Amino acid sequence: MVLSTEAYSQERYLSVGGGLLSGSQVDEGYSPLRFSGAQWSVNLTYTKFDGAKENIWMLGYASGQSQNRFGRNLESTSVSLLALTLYQTDQESRFSWGWANNNQFNSRTPGGFQNYTGRSDYFTAFGPAMKYEVPFRLMNQEFSFQTLSHLQLIGFYIPSGYVSSLPKGFGYEQDGFAASVYNSAFLFYPGSAINLGLIPTLQWGLSENSSMGLTYSYDYTSLQNVHPSKRSRGNYLLSLTMKL
Repeated sequence: MVLSTEAYSQERYLSVGGGLLSGSQVDEGYSPLRFSGAQWSVNLTYTKFDGAKENIWMLGYASGQSQNRFGRNLESTSVSLLALTLYQTDQESRFSWGWANNNQFNSRTPGGFQNYTGRSDYFTAFGPAMKYEVPFRLMNQEFSFQTLSHLQLIGFYIPSGYVSSLPKGFGYEQDGFAASVYNSAFLFYPGSAINLGLIPTLQWGLSENSSMGLTYSYDYTSLQNVHPSKRSRGNYLLSLTMKL
């Protein structure tokens, strides 16, 4: 995440972070049981301020194992790209509003099953976003607290098929890549799918051009078609932000 205590113009920041992702997930295409555990994670954030407009791109990667209550392992990998565009209509306001586009790919491979190749899903969706930020001083040090939130409402998603790890359009009879994607996709909308996130961050200003941040990034996803799947995850990140 990025520290900003005033309205910037044409300024760019890069943040590099790493940490631990803890959460749980259920994929009824494999098992109705919940798998829980912790994974290591890395995050790269690029932020551009252009007057009252702010663009943020957050690239994340996480990988690791989780377990159900019977000790079965599930190897999970996720890649995400969250893009936000925010506008501050009043320079005195601590709030800014806009929209977000979240893109996620998640794969799950059960342990101990040589004939089971696992399951995966991909989605891209759009929805509203909000940011609240307040700077403060503590013990003669510059700090900033900010919260980003987003709610994904409309888009499409591609899950694994009903009996196969491949999406349903990528079976034995394919009509080309574009047609296979079209035949595999479901409409992302409330009632069929939802994704939301809340990202509070505490930043400590190390110098005029750098800061250190502690972030908790919460993400919830529910996909209902084919085999319902849900995941709830909290990502704890320690990051270093530099002005470019």
